Amino acid sequence: MNWQGENNGSIAAPEGPAPVIDAVIKVTIKDSGLSCCVRITPPSNGGADVTMDALMKALVNDNGIKNVDLVKLKSLAAAPIYNDDVVVAVGTSPKNGEDGTVSFKVRTENIGRPKEFENGKVDYYDLGLIENVKIGQVLCVITPPTEGTPGCSVKGETIKSKPGKAAAFTLGANTALSADGTQITSKIDGQFEYDGKKVIVNETYTLNQDVDTSTGNIIVAGNLVVRGMVTSGFKIEAGGFINVVGVVDSATVTANKDLNLQGGAIGSTISCGGNLKSRFIENCEVFVRGEMRAEYILNCNVRCKKNLKTEGAISKIIGGSCIVLQNVESRTIGSASGIKTKLEIGNDPEIVDRQRILAEQIPELEKQMKSLEPLLKLLHQLEAANRLDEEKRETLEKATFSYNSQAEMLENIKNELAEISSTIFEKNYGKVICTGIMYPGTTVTIGSANYTVTQNLMNASLFYHEGYVALGSAR
Repeated sequence: MNWQGENNGSIAAPEGPAPVIDAVIKVTIKDSGLSCCVRITPPSNGGADVTMDALMKALVNDNGIKNVDLVKLKSLAAAPIYNDDVVVAVGTSPKNGEDGTVSFKVRTENIGRPKEFENGKVDYYDLGLIENVKIGQVLCVITPPTEGTPGCSVKGETIKSKPGKAAAFTLGANTALSADGTQITSKIDGQFEYDGKKVIVNETYTLNQDVDTSTGNIIVAGNLVVRGMVTSGFKIEAGGFINVVGVVDSATVTANKDLNLQGGAIGSTISCGGNLKSRFIENCEVFVRGEMRAEYILNCNVRCKKNLKTEGAISKIIGGSCIVLQNVESRTIGSASGIKTKLEIGNDPEIVDRQRILAEQIPELEKQMKSLEPLLKLLHQLEAANRLDEEKRETLEKATFSYNSQAEMLENIKNELAEISSTIFEKNYGKVICTGIMYPGTTVTIGSANYTVTQNLMNASLFYHEGYVALGSAR
């Protein structure tokens, strides 16, 4: 019989038993192969739950997972966690290489402030603007980048690491990279510079301003160009040449090589290891190992180991003293007012300095020895009378040692002075050449001979001849 409902619908057939569904294992690989998860869907209607064998099959056999966490897997088989991702295998992350580094062994930035000492004192003349380096000096140490360590995925596949980047630097002028690539050294004595990338050693340091309180003293290992003046109280020094565009005013200038003073010098101390050229020199102390050239020299103490010449429209030497190993040449020497001007020719100024120092030591040593003589006389009398106690005997020994030491030193000084005098006497001397007027007040010493100018000498030369200073024509 067919039954119909109130709505004329058919009557549903009786339902059968629900299907049996076993637990389902889903394997997922994450994090670019570095982790593996399983998600378990629970069984239903009496289906089979997960087992250790089923988990291992799903992971190892079906998906090739290598480094399964067996402890966690056993725990999961014993007490399944449903509908959640459970990490059961972890790979090894790659370790990227470290970037290379540059470690500087010299100062890379200008300080620009006065140097401070531990005792609290401040040197306002040292502002730390320049970093000097020597040839062969290590400027920086380079650490190369590393390749890194590769990783391993959960399937045992190698995961490449990224190598580190090399340190950013460029070899600049006068620098060299060591054979192993780990050091940059200087090829010259010079001034270090680093612009953030390029390592440089400058052979010449150029200062585009005056040397003053804003710069402090300027001391460089290489060459120096000052496009301003050197102001009072300051010092410039270079291991190479120096060129100063402005005036050197009451300052100190020391060049190991040539020196060019385009603006001249006033009231300064000047030392030059090469040749000196200056517009003028007034009231200065000057030492030159090479040739010396200037338009005029006024009231200076000059020591020159080669030739000295004034040139140009003025060309004169007035006042002061000039000790010159070779020739002195000028258009005008001395002045109409009779200013004392001393020229000493043919003698090494350093030997003359040594001669002066030794001569000054003699009277001082003689004075010290004379002051000891009464004490020694008294002590010797006491000794003869057998009246010397231990203290006086020690005094006698000390006084005797001091007297004998001074006597020996005095003898050595006299011998050295005699050798210097002999050397000066035997030399082949230079000349004084005056193409204009040499005025009274001028004294000329050539070797051991002296000459005092008592009347104007015109176009004259003075030279050594058979023990005296002879006169001749300048041209």
